[in-house]
Formats: sequence, C-alpha cells, structure tokens
Amino acid sequence: MQDNELKNEIANVLVGHPDKSFSVEEVADVLKYHGSAAFKLIVQELAVLEREKVASVTLDGKFQLNPEKRKLTGIFHANDKGFGFVAYDEVEPDAYIAPDNTMLALNGDTVEIEIVRPGSADQSKGPEGKVTAIVDHKYKSVVGGFSKPDDDRGYYGEVKLTDKKIAKYKFYINDVGIKPTPGEVVTAQIVEYPNASHPDYMVGIAEKVIGSVDDPGIDILQVVYAHDIPAEFPEEVTEAANAIPDHVTEEEKIGREDITDQTLVTIDGESSKDLDDAVTVWQLPNGNYHLGVHIADVSHYVTPGSPLDKEAFRRGTSVYLTDRVIPMLPRRLSNGICSLNEGELRLCMSCEMEIDQFGNVIKHRIHPSLMRSKARMTYTAVNQILEAHDEKTMDQYKELVPMFEQMGDLHRILAKNRKIMVPLI
Repeated sequence: MQDNELKNEIANVLVGHPDKSFSVEEVADVLKYHGSAAFKLIVQELAVLEREKVASVTLDGKFQLNPEKRKLTGIFHANDKGFGFVAYDEVEPDAYIAPDNTMLALNGDTVEIEIVRPGSADQSKGPEGKVTAIVDHKYKSVVGGFSKPDDDRGYYGEVKLTDKKIAKYKFYINDVGIKPTPGEVVTAQIVEYPNASHPDYMVGIAEKVIGSVDDPGIDILQVVYAHDIPAEFPEEVTEAANAIPDHVTEEEKIGREDITDQTLVTIDGESSKDLDDAVTVWQLPNGNYHLGVHIADVSHYVTPGSPLDKEAFRRGTSVYLTDRVIPMLPRRLSNGICSLNEGELRLCMSCEMEIDQFGNVIKHRIHPSLMRSKARMTYTAVNQILEAHDEKTMDQYKELVPMFEQMGDLHRILAKNRKIMVPLI
C-alpha cells in the first residue's frame, strides 16, 4: 500500500461523504484495511490531509471534509444525451453528472457541484457529482432566424438556434422587444433559462435584426454574433485611429536605422491585407548568411493604456472567417500604416542575424528601423519559384529570384540543423 495512494483513498472517502464525519476506525472499515500497521498509516495520512486543509477535525475528534472544500466550482460540459462532466480541478478527473443531476445547466455554464460518489483509487473511474447551483450562465444571448410557428406556446414567435451545443432547445421570444418578421435573423437576450417548468425551451427578448435568412454570408454573420465577436469598433477607438497619420512623418524617422536600401519582401496568403512582417537574406563574403526579420512596429502607434490598446486587449486577436476578417485594430491601422505594404515607408522593429553554414546564429542585433517593402509576395508565388521553377513567375520576379534561392539554401541548412538538434532535446 503506497502512502500517496492511501491518502487519495481517504480523501475520496471524505469527498464522497461531505456531510459525514469519520473516526479512524470508520475510515479503516470503509477502506477494508485492518490491523495495527494499517491503522497507523491511516492516522498518518489523515494528519497529512489535515495539514493540506483537505480534512478538518471535529470537536469529538473525528475527521470530515474541510467545509471550504465542499463547494466545488467548475465548467459544465454538456453531452447531447443529457449527461455532462464538470472540470473542477486541474489534476483530478472531471466529475460525471447524470442527466437528473444537471439542474438543466447549459454547456459552458459555471456551476457548483457536490460529489455523490468518489472516484476509484486507481483513477480508472472518475467521481460522480450533482450540480447544486448555477453560478454563471455562459450564454447571455442567442442568434437565429425568426419564425411564427403554430406551436408558439403563446409567445410572439420562435428563434431557431444554430449553435449545436444548445440547438436541442426551442427559443421563444416575448413581445417586449422589437417585433421581427418571419425570415429575419435576430439577436435575442435570454431572460428565462431551461427550468423545471419548461425544461425544453428558453425565453428571450429580440434585440436586433442583423439580416435575412437569404442574405449572402448571413451564416458567417450569425457565427460572429453567436460568439460575441466585436464586429464594430467603439467611436473613441475609431477617432484615435483616424488621428494617426497614414504616412511616416519626419519626426518618426528620428532614432531609427534606415534600411530602405535592403531588398525586403513580405510573404503572405493571397487574401491577406495586414502584412506585419518582412524578410531578407543574402550571403556574406565569409560564406555565412544574413537573415533579416522585420516586424511592423505597432507599439509605436498603439501606446499602453490608450483606447486602441484597451480595445486590442479586449479582442485579443484578429478573427479569420471564411469570407471576412475581423481585425484586432481598426483597418486604417491594420491594413494601413501598420501594414508593410509594397513601396510604402514603414516603421519596424528589426532582428538581423548572421547564421553560419551549420545553422547556428552567431550574431544578432535588434533595433528600431525604417523600411520599404520591395514586393508583396505570396506563398504560391515563392513556391512557384523555388519548387516548380515556373518560368513566367521567375521572369516576373527576376530581380528577386537570386534572394529567394538563397532563402531556399538557408532553409535547408536550418532544417538540417533542426533534425540534428531534436534528439538532444
């Protein structure tokens, strides 16, 4: 019997019976461990659990689950069949929640649970719990096409939910909000969640018409609204972006190294608009390679604590959908002054490296710079040059072909070095 295994078994006993207290003898009886040696080990592990604040000692000298540990909070992950799991601990396995014990929580809700059956000691079977409270609902609003069915239960109409995680529920809207017409796609605020009186539907207030079910791209727009992706920028953010010049000023050039004489190119997908990095390569007289990686200096324009900074933090990233991009920054910046567009003077942060014939970076320096992209390249065009050796593409970019070939040589050196290093990691 391993000490850590015994400790987990005892903890499972306490967690599985959160309202009960146990003497050492009663713990031994539950675990079916008897004898003086087992008794001594149980005492030792109970002491450890007390120090770890998992167990507490009652006035009559018995052990119980620490009251602070009784309320377990986690995220509910629903299954279409009605049951679910709650992730309540980074280490412990998720708790299984039977259909009758979910309190009709929706997928993603933050819930409090109580363990009704502890997991097995070897963790081959996880614990079972029941939801005792819904702390916070993940879904605050929904989006979908509006209709007026015959079975509207007396409500104004119905919104057909498209989110697969909640699509099994019907969603009715009352007559408090706007009055959409059938075929319109609307957003609606949830005011009643599934409960004992109506376990199979929700109720809400229609707030905004975002289009028609027949509009091109409406399915993508529904995804945007369903995930609460901010498609529009607040007025103060737009004003801050509009106040930034669309070109590099003379003052902004001060203190930056001018590298406009270098052959820099951007390489992105065909549809990319925000070109945020440029590269260049050439071979040095000693046989080594110069690799320059130049990143658009967005921080020059988006200063800490500014409206632009706060909005970028709130969004976290640009969102790429099948037919559109919702940028992290207003397009005036992301596609304009912060994009390394061909032929335009731009501010960068540059990392210039010297790499030897074995793929080792032997020198490097990082500095603010002033650059101008020589060409807006695509992955397709570069592959046509390096892999397909397409004559038409090579002729179109004939001044750049030697650099791309050196890029190919450096790539092979770095790839070979990576294969050598991997076994050492």
